[in-house]
Amino acid sequence: MARSLTGGMMEQLRQMAKRIAPLYWLVGAARYAQFRLQLARANWTDPGVPVLGLPPPMLRYRVHRAFDSASYLANGRRIARCLLDTLAAHGVVPERLVVLDFACGPGRVIGELAAAASSCDMHGSDIDAEAIDWARKNLSAVARFATNSPATPTAYASGMFDVIYSVSLFTHLDAPAQDEWLAEMARLLKPGGLLLATTHGRSATGSCTAAELATLARDGFAYRTDRKGRFKVDGLPDFYQTTFHTVDYVRRHWARHLVVVEHIEGGLNGNQDIVVLRKPVLSPCGAQPPVQAG
Repeated sequence: MARSLTGGMMEQLRQMAKRIAPLYWLVGAARYAQFRLQLARANWTDPGVPVLGLPPPMLRYRVHRAFDSASYLANGRRIARCLLDTLAAHGVVPERLVVLDFACGPGRVIGELAAAASSCDMHGSDIDAEAIDWARKNLSAVARFATNSPATPTAYASGMFDVIYSVSLFTHLDAPAQDEWLAEMARLLKPGGLLLATTHGRSATGSCTAAELATLARDGFAYRTDRKGRFKVDGLPDFYQTTFHTVDYVRRHWARHLVVVEHIEGGLNGNQDIVVLRKPVLSPCGAQPPVQAG
């Protein structure tokens, strides 16, 4: 509880600082200088080991928000296990399937999944060209990687994938972009195929301000846009911010694209929710009517 309160207070202070331009600039400059120092130190002491699937520090930071290599690899293993357990709970055996890791970064999770799904045809896609270039050079035996545009559609064929998983993508997009990508993933899935997507739910609201919590309670959705300029050090586009969802919002809004089968609160390491969605199976009379999870 104390940690949650502290996180919310810190976020509120950041929001207040934005109203005082000189202070906001100084805080941003100090944070940027600190980040560059930490990055330089990591590049010197822990540059990455491609043979172990360990990319350079900056690529680790973009998906892990830390430079530490041990926790980067360990978290990748935990995420892969959460996804495999979720698939198993829904009767999916990872054998001879076509699988897409959407927003794969440098391939941290897909590398772990491939070890348990060696007969699957694995694909990874991301807007981060630098991460994809690294994955192509170092993980080509694991999967086929492609850079995608920030806007739909992708180059993949309709109905290509049995399973798509997207870890920490919808945790960073605004509502219109989420609708756009949910529609695209519905296009890419085979009938009956599953999408596993993660969200920031109740377990991730400790950093929310009182205003953000009020917005979340009212709308079921909150999109924080405080990481811009010197406050945005990850090198990703400005639209890539921080998003929070309620379970009810996901059930009502995401169901316009796919059937919401299950919403597992805190299902990803207790930090993010896992939402399981299915593309309806076509019948002779057309698609089966969606039946939402209770």
